[in-house]
Parts: sequence; C-alpha cells; structure tokens
Amino acid sequence: MVNFPGRNGRRRRVLNEEVLSASSSRAARQSVASNAASSQAPRYSDAASVENHPQITDFVPRRYRTIVMLLVMGLATTATLGALHHFAPTVAAFAGLPTLRPFDLSAAGSLAAWISAVVLFLASITCLLLYSIRRHRIDDFRGRYRIWLGASVACFVLSANSVAGLHHVLACSLSHFAGWTALRDGAAWWLAFAGLPIAWIGVRVLLDVTECRLAAFLVFAAATCYAAATASYLGFVPATALLNASLITGVTIFLGNWFTFAAVVSYARYVVLDAQGLVTSRRPVVKKSREKSSEKAKPASEPKPAATQPTLLSVANYARKASQSDADADSKKWIDGSRPERESYDDDDDDDSSGSTRLSKADRKRLRKLKAQNRAA
Repeated sequence: MVNFPGRNGRRRRVLNEEVLSASSSRAARQSVASNAASSQAPRYSDAASVENHPQITDFVPRRYRTIVMLLVMGLATTATLGALHHFAPTVAAFAGLPTLRPFDLSAAGSLAAWISAVVLFLASITCLLLYSIRRHRIDDFRGRYRIWLGASVACFVLSANSVAGLHHVLACSLSHFAGWTALRDGAAWWLAFAGLPIAWIGVRVLLDVTECRLAAFLVFAAATCYAAATASYLGFVPATALLNASLITGVTIFLGNWFTFAAVVSYARYVVLDAQGLVTSRRPVVKKSREKSSEKAKPASEPKPAATQPTLLSVANYARKASQSDADADSKKWIDGSRPERESYDDDDDDDSSGSTRLSKADRKRLRKLKAQNRAA
C-alpha cells in the first residue's frame, strides 16, 4: 500500500498530542497529591504512567512465527478434541461417566464449543480494531472498511451460537410456524437467514484482504472448512457410521473457526504495519506501449547485406578518397599551420579555446581581411 506523505505527519501530531496531554494530566495530578499529602510517598513508579502503558495495537503480533505458532496450536487442539470425541465411549465406559456431552464436538455445551466461543469472540474484537484503523485509509474511496463491522457482528453471533446452539432454535421455530421443513432438522431456515448473510460477509472480507496473501489463504481455508462441515451435516459426504459423520462435522467447524481467527489476526498485523509505513506495496504491472509491442512483433532475424570480398579496384578507390579528404583538410588550414580555418565568421564569435592568447575584436577583423586578400591573390 502506498505511503502517502500526509499520513506520517498526521500520525506524529496525534501521538505528540496524546503524550503531552497524558504528561500534563499526570503532572497536575502529582501537584494536587503533593499539596494534599506531601508526606505520603508515591505508590507507583513513573513506569506506571499513561505514556508507558501498552496500546491495544501492541497486542497484535508483528512476526510471522507468532502466527505460525497460532496455527500449530489450532491444529494440535483440533487433533486433541477429535481424539477425545472418537474415544469418548470407551473412556466413558471405563470411568463410568453418565454422559458424553463434554467431549462431543457437535454438542452445545462441550469443551470444543467453549473454545470456539472464546476464539470467535477474540476474532470479533480484532475486527473492531481493524475497523478503527482501516477507516482512516485515504485511498479507500468506496468505504470498503465498513465490512469489518459486519465481520465483527458475524463473529460475535457465531461465538454465541457455539455455546447456545441458536441455529437449532431458529430452525425449529420457523419450521413450527411455517409447517414446512427442508433438509436435515429444518437446516434450510438457518442456511437462508444466517448462512447466506455470513457467506456474503465472507466474500467481501476475502476481496478486502487480497493484498495480504496469508490472510487471503486463511480466509479461503476457513470457507473450505465451513463448506465441508455443511456438506457433512446435510449428508452429502458419505460416512460409514453416524459417529464418523459427527466427527467430520465437528472437526471441520472447529478448524474453520480457528482459521477465521488466524486470518483476522494476520490481516490486523498487515494493517497495523501498513498504518506505520512499514509495508512496501507491490507496484502494479504497467502495460507496455504499442510501439514496443510492434517492435517485438517484427522478426528478430532480418536479412543482412552479404559481405563482399575487397578487390583491387575498391582498395584503390578508398585510397583515392582518403587522399582527397586529407587534401581538403590541409587546404582549410592557416598558412603557418597554427589553427584550422573556418568557413563562416560573425562579429560576435568568440575566440577558440585552443589559442594561446585571446584576440580583440579589431584584431579578428584585421585577420579576416588579410585572409580574404590572400584568397583573392
């Protein structure tokens, strides 16, 4: 992205105003405290002042290895929850557990649902941070930054749905009032009223994060996981048993939630660095002119004149021309051989730098008259 000249100056002025206001408020507070209780020692050092507090953008990771560690953590958590879901009947029979709900990936109050709710809630807060920075972008004439408000709302709704199972409530209610159900458990209702708006927000977000390749890849991976989970839930993916179908659905949903969080964090890193002028934008590819394209269209190998062997006649002509040119050059020199003669002169012509002394204007006229007399003779 282009680093506009006014951005750094405006950012520097805002930062200076914040630091000065914080310092003045702290100085006023310290003076009041010293007048009220001069004998009481301060309870905090200067490091606890406002200008030393971390800003909210300081919590956004700046290094790629942090995002890689976040992805590795998500994959490990997904594998652990998938193993608990798969071996939950054996563990429950061995330990005498009355229910498998804490280890069920598709259950509303399970461990996977709680982790998904926390991850999506953090993604919602990060989307708000993105909105607060992206709305100051100068070249965003169409206002595409507003999509991050919708993304924040979508992540918050998905976070609440992970714990409460609101899509089942919506499907059952609309199926009861309409008297018509479609797909599995009336899934057509929540797909129409919740799935399509969220899909539209996802497409808009994908178009906005294309300048950050890592974020675009993670958004595409999350969309692929959600599509696979929907296909598995509706029975389009063949499964050997109901347990395997629920495992595929739960794992893909949890992995999609984690990819969504990683995509938002990676794009937040890009936006924060871009706002600080630390990102070099890729220059657009300029198309070449028609002249260059027409030159390239010409055949590379053009016919060249055939080389002729030198003959005695050509050598003689070359020697004659060379001697004639030397004679013409000698005829245009002064008699004493000091400097060459010029064919045309004008009054304002300065003396040549090759001469040892600079002649006056009257001397140059006298020399031209003398040369004209010599020619006439």
